[in-house]
Amino acid sequence: MFHRCWLLSAVILVVGLSDACRAEEASALRLVPFPKEVQLKTGTFALGRKLVLEAPAGAAELLAGLIGAELKRAGSAAPKIHHLETEAQVLRLAGEARGKPPKFRFRDSPTPEDYALVVGGEEVVCGAPGEAGLFYAVQTLRQLIRANRRDGGLPCLNIRDWPSLRWRCFQDDLTRGPSSTLDTLKLQIDLGAALKMNLFTYYMEYQYAFKKHPIIGPSDGSLTPEDLVALVKYAKPRHIDILGNQQSFGHFEDILKHQQYAHLRESSYILSPIKEKSYQLLDDLYSEVCPLLPFKMFNVCCDETHDLGKGPSKELAREIGVGGVYVRHLRRVHDLLKEKYNKLSAAGTPRPPPRRISTGGSAQCCSARRATTSARPSNCWAKPTACPACWA
Repeated sequence: MFHRCWLLSAVILVVGLSDACRAEEASALRLVPFPKEVQLKTGTFALGRKLVLEAPAGAAELLAGLIGAELKRAGSAAPKIHHLETEAQVLRLAGEARGKPPKFRFRDSPTPEDYALVVGGEEVVCGAPGEAGLFYAVQTLRQLIRANRRDGGLPCLNIRDWPSLRWRCFQDDLTRGPSSTLDTLKLQIDLGAALKMNLFTYYMEYQYAFKKHPIIGPSDGSLTPEDLVALVKYAKPRHIDILGNQQSFGHFEDILKHQQYAHLRESSYILSPIKEKSYQLLDDLYSEVCPLLPFKMFNVCCDETHDLGKGPSKELAREIGVGGVYVRHLRRVHDLLKEKYNKLSAAGTPRPPPRRISTGGSAQCCSARRATTSARPSNCWAKPTACPACWA
């Protein structure tokens, strides 16, 4: 009896050590971002042979191109493509076509971006609830091929993964430094997609080829409407949306430096928030960009307005505070984008942020009442003394 217990304990210890080693080995895989669940198994899927890729017809060419490029980089041949006649988001890489796709188990309430990937000795299979998830599974497979090969193949494993964040955004600053060409922007989309990013934005102060205001954008370095349309089209099958961007308050110096816009200066770099023609100008700029962007949000920036309240808005700032002037401008821009272009605006914050609005004691700050009611106080936005804390 003693020997049996000793033997059983030894077996449990060996299995436990084996599982621990395998878990440590799994955590050493070079995958970015690292999947939520990874389970290594014994065995290898051989790459140095003829392979067939079975995938949904609508995405087969793109997915096969991505996988084929990685296989060629690894010294293997690109796979032969076979279209799966199914609406299911599944993919199989194997030595031959097998037809019926496998079924997958996902977590409860999965998103379209969830995916599962299984590498076995005879096949690699991927599945997802939606097209984005299958695309991300392929990106993980690409990383396995590029950075995790062993003994001429891929380690057998199970992966389940899903995003921690709904929006995963990256940016190219088009204004500072050389302007990116469309080819460079496409390369950035490919790099972002490889890391499962799903939102791209460009920082824009003035380098856009505005037709209504051609003096603004330089002739040899501006993003054109045609480039923007092409970028949206290129990004869509890679499951990346394009978030539009236009500085709309501060950082306006390269527009305001032109004499025809001098009357719109709050300072040399801030657009005046008390001139109606400032909003006509912004409307002109938005009108040439927003209709080209399907994404529901638009970034108006509005950051670093250090000298706000020191120019033409000085008298208004005395009445409602610099914070009040700032928020009134945000509200005007918000309403313009929402009502005319059906966009939700995203904005930066002033520096330093306003702590309160000076009202000379004549108006009550409405932020304190937010804790006791879910409705916005009636004086919000109806009067210039509305509190910035109510803007949400």
